Amino acid sequence: MKIGYYYNFSARSYPDYSKTLFNSMVIIDGYIINAGFDIKKPSEDTPCYNLNGAIVFPPFVDSHIHFMQTGIVESGCQLDEAFCLKDIFNIISDEARGGEYILGWNLDYNQIKEKRYPTLKELDKISNKKFIWLVSKDLHCCVANSVALKWAKEEYPNLIHNEGLISGESYNFLCYKINDLLPESYKIDGLKLAEKKCIEKGIATVHCLEGTQDNPYETLLVDKFFQNSQLESYIYNQSSDPSIPLEKKWGQMGGCILVDGSIASRTAALFENYADEDTTGDLYLDSDAIMEIAKTASLNNLQLALHAIGDFASELVASSYMWAIETFGEKERPNRIEHFIIPSLKAIKNAKKANAIIGIQPAYDYFWGGSDNVYAQRLGEERASYCNPFRTLEDSGLTLIGGSDSPVTPIDPLLGVQAIVNHTNPEERLDLNKALAIFINEPHRATNNFERRGHLRIGERADFICLNRDPFLIASTNIKDIVVEAIFIKGEPISRN
Repeated sequence: MKIGYYYNFSARSYPDYSKTLFNSMVIIDGYIINAGFDIKKPSEDTPCYNLNGAIVFPPFVDSHIHFMQTGIVESGCQLDEAFCLKDIFNIISDEARGGEYILGWNLDYNQIKEKRYPTLKELDKISNKKFIWLVSKDLHCCVANSVALKWAKEEYPNLIHNEGLISGESYNFLCYKINDLLPESYKIDGLKLAEKKCIEKGIATVHCLEGTQDNPYETLLVDKFFQNSQLESYIYNQSSDPSIPLEKKWGQMGGCILVDGSIASRTAALFENYADEDTTGDLYLDSDAIMEIAKTASLNNLQLALHAIGDFASELVASSYMWAIETFGEKERPNRIEHFIIPSLKAIKNAKKANAIIGIQPAYDYFWGGSDNVYAQRLGEERASYCNPFRTLEDSGLTLIGGSDSPVTPIDPLLGVQAIVNHTNPEERLDLNKALAIFINEPHRATNNFERRGHLRIGERADFICLNRDPFLIASTNIKDIVVEAIFIKGEPISRN
């Protein structure tokens, strides 16, 4: 029997994180068996752990993370500090001195001074012998040089590109094919980097969206990795085939199966044209296809998650989920809609009728919201103000669960919390208690673990994190700067090395 006495901290838990529940506790074999204010330790020889005045919360959950892709991006060439074309060319030129493949990530169109991506000719000037592939921050388009385009055409003969810029169906097919060029050892090292980042940010549970419709290799590699990880994982195989989830007894399928694209790349499916281009975006799955996947999930009692960003796509998914419940009845775990960035009122009503869980990524608003940012540029200021409508969704009675969509935005729950309470549209802000719950407690509703995870109380597993500052006692714009000093699982600290 392993016993420990923990003291000198302020423990907080759902529903009111501003209140202190206790400042000392006794943990036996990984469970809290006693807690209170300055309680006595069980015996003189009980090991004591001074938490040095930390603010203690249950650990965070990242309910939408592409774990394999995060690891690959973390291992690759970073372009997030490129603010002009010259910066991009310098970073890529340095990278070209090394290996055969130059894979660049986090290329942010909005922060590039020239407001354009590099051209095929410009990339060929850096190297027309090495493989150059630079991916946008939203992971919905890329630019390539001639060597990479030759490979892309061999993989996808119907390739459509504009001076090396690839988006839409062409990109969706190739974005996972690019991973096939990387050795397994590289991917495993990347998974370790992603795990390390989660631990640093106080995350104990991850919902991982992995693999493709045609190839479950990466899904299975991620599953194998988590068999030896201290993190708790729920894996969504991104396929309409239920075979692997059923074989593994996961209880969930789908993930980021794309119904549409993204706002930044003008591929999110809208009812009305984009403000800056004569297009309504791309719809990758029509109503019949969505209903067929929903039917499959219902008949196999599997929770389904689908990606829908635009109002048109969101309405199709919500309607299909409602149809599935009316036709096949409730499931053990309700379906999820991922993103739901600019849902119509009809989509919100139907999502509620379907009891759908909404996977939100609050950092989207932090990076792209506001009157002069990406959403406003693509949609116009009025429509942009309706993006990521957290308050509207919450008031409708929908369950919101928080994620990063890493590597699209950083693994950082506290950044997500800050984004919720400081939404660029004040009418869509939520209070700090709710924002914390969206990243701590609410995600466990999606896995039917709400009563067993995300709380600090006697009888519960002793999972908790230690923060160096109290989010209720600092400016809301500084929440992202709070440091997670330690994370404990079953009363044991997880190594951050």
